Amino acid sequence: MKKLNPMLVLIMLIPYWNMDAQGQSEIISFYKVPLVCGAAPDIGCGSRAKPALLAMEQNKAISEAWLNRAGTVYAIVWKEKDLTQRVARPIFKKHNISFEEMNDSESQELLSTFRQDGKWLRGGDVDKLSIEEAGRIAESTTGFLLEKNEISREEYNKIKSDIEDYFKKELVKIRTMDELIRDSQEAFIHAILEVCIKHIGKERTNQLVEKYADHYGINNDCCKGKKGNESCPLQET
Repeated sequence: MKKLNPMLVLIMLIPYWNMDAQGQSEIISFYKVPLVCGAAPDIGCGSRAKPALLAMEQNKAISEAWLNRAGTVYAIVWKEKDLTQRVARPIFKKHNISFEEMNDSESQELLSTFRQDGKWLRGGDVDKLSIEEAGRIAESTTGFLLEKNEISREEYNKIKSDIEDYFKKELVKIRTMDELIRDSQEAFIHAILEVCIKHIGKERTNQLVEKYADHYGINNDCCKGKKGNESCPLQET
């Protein structure tokens, strides 16, 4: 049997090993994931990433779980050995996250920036992305109306501030993917409408919803398909 070159074996292992601050070897796995934020496409979605990250760090086989700022890569630091199939895969599946394990060259490139402040977030720290997303949602919701002179600067500041405060609280909550989809289609929309009604009244809010929908070519009937016990802020008396 032909003997393996020790140097060749070492080179083959490099993509999967790194040295921590104490000089100890680490086993790190990187995975491509589709967790880019819809409201802010240059950052990851903290709401989607957080449950899986926390579940990973609660597993005794995992030392650390990270998401890159862009929301495109998960990283797992294993305590003893890579257990992607036995440990990581079930967690990804439970939280409805598709993933693809990265190859040697891709992993090696990521090691050069891994854990760098501002580029990677560990576990619950992805709340920082959610808070940033809250600001983006508030701006995109109200900015169009200000640009079109549909609301005054004073109204804009009040509405934007209240919407941002609302989402800062909501987006850091633990939700399943189904719950997040449901709330984004119902509770979040209703909350935005209620903020507008608070500051500019129901009639103006209704008019602005119609103009917003016409501008973006979307269906503005927020109550379509609602059951009898599901209320709409624009129809409540």
